Amino acid sequence: MSQTKTQKKPADSATHSAGNAKWAIAVTVAMATFMEVLDDTSVSVALSQIGGNLSAAQDEVTWVVTAQLVAKGVVLPIAGFMATVVGRKRLFSICLLAYGATSLLCGLSPTIGVLVFMRVVQGLCGGMLSPMAQAILTDTFPPAQRGLAFAAYGVATVVAPTVGPTLGGYLVDNASWNWVFFVNVPVALVTAFLVSILVKDPPALIKEKAALWKGGLRVDYIGLSLLAVGLSALQFVLSRGEREEWFTSGLISALSVVAAVALIAGIVWELRVKDPVIDLKLLRHRNFAAAVLIMFAVGAVLFSSSTQLPLFLQSLLGYTAIKSGLAISPGGLAVLLLMPVVGVLSGKVQARWMILFGLIISTLALFNYAYVLSSDIDFFSVAKARVYQSMGLAFLFVPISVAAYVGIAKNKTNQAATLINLAQSLGGSFGIAAITTLISRRAQFHQSRLIDGLNFSNPGYETSLQDLTLSQAAADGSMVDAAQRAQAAIYGAVQLQSNVLSYIDSFYLLGFACLLSIPLVFLMRANKPGHDGEAAAAG
Repeated sequence: MSQTKTQKKPADSATHSAGNAKWAIAVTVAMATFMEVLDDTSVSVALSQIGGNLSAAQDEVTWVVTAQLVAKGVVLPIAGFMATVVGRKRLFSICLLAYGATSLLCGLSPTIGVLVFMRVVQGLCGGMLSPMAQAILTDTFPPAQRGLAFAAYGVATVVAPTVGPTLGGYLVDNASWNWVFFVNVPVALVTAFLVSILVKDPPALIKEKAALWKGGLRVDYIGLSLLAVGLSALQFVLSRGEREEWFTSGLISALSVVAAVALIAGIVWELRVKDPVIDLKLLRHRNFAAAVLIMFAVGAVLFSSSTQLPLFLQSLLGYTAIKSGLAISPGGLAVLLLMPVVGVLSGKVQARWMILFGLIISTLALFNYAYVLSSDIDFFSVAKARVYQSMGLAFLFVPISVAAYVGIAKNKTNQAATLINLAQSLGGSFGIAAITTLISRRAQFHQSRLIDGLNFSNPGYETSLQDLTLSQAAADGSMVDAAQRAQAAIYGAVQLQSNVLSYIDSFYLLGFACLLSIPLVFLMRANKPGHDGEAAAAG
């Protein structure tokens, strides 16, 4: 029996060939993802400075964000295919070096046109990093340790959106917008170097790559074109829809039709073709399909809340970018502390029950936001609410990733990682678009309702107006000017309150999105913690 055990060890290490270096690999791929997500969230803080420095109008500057999102939409579906064709290690290194080079060129851009072009290239490189990072972790770690590995990776995914606005605000205030891009360069170079000495492609991937080239490389150009066109059009619609007033714009309407037709045709084609660029048949696995849908919802909640909460603090409460970042940064600390715990639990507790717990906590935390948000909420209350939400997020990313890869063949990890990351990215885009639109529309609705009550048949309004007028008149003695300033003050208060109510509505929506995701957990089959292979029968 001891002989049998001795024979199993080499086989196991052949599959998970990293040996003692596997934790260094986990940190390395997490660094790559952290850099890419951090850049996405920090650049938005610098847009006004970029516009002023490059003499660009506000509408032109927003293309700095839109161009990268569209580029990522193009490249995400083919990340798994490209990693198989080129080799995952080689492609990962190339993307990292190219990301560093384009970040440098973004910071040196002399015009808005050059900057937007470099952001397109940056998006094409960065869009491949997260899927490859997840696939590397899955193949590097045995199932018993995979939860801890995804915990390290999850820190990058969850903490980066929290740190991004703070770092961006600090760099803009103390240096210049160029440094938002320059900080990526050393990180990209160091990470590429570490990848070159640590990461190895697994035997299953090497074998599949050799078979592809030996049999004559067949590229699914039709599927690739349909998905690239459909996803890039969809990302454009989601990122620009509110600014263009959605379907009142001919461009948004036309691109919505293009996105719908191309994506439907692409999905049908990919399900029928022999060698698809993205293997949608993986969604036949119940666990994987449920994990993809839950990750879509989690992506929507994470990215929309991470963008809207700083906006609430800065635009309505007058916080600086740094102060708003400090208010939400305790949430990142909570994730750092909880992720190792979640990683250990993933080897002992069924993933679906941890996901259920995370969704329940997230739902309650989002409803808590709606309860505590007000025009006079204090710094401590914001920080506490963010910590509450982060506790739920910490119990989601790792178990979702663990559950998703149960029963997935070794040579399909690239494809599975692509679909998981595509779901998270699209969820974030849909979430941000939905919340931005909701806040705008509900602010108008609440303002209209509040203004309806501002008439002299309302004793409260009449008393407030008189009191304000008298206090203003006491300052300069002019009753006419005092009355105008009093009315302006009341209108300002109405605007503030209507905006606060619209943010409250948005957190209710996010809470219900989490709540409606809970039934998906019960579609998952029981998995044996710390083991790979097909999920067991539901129990």
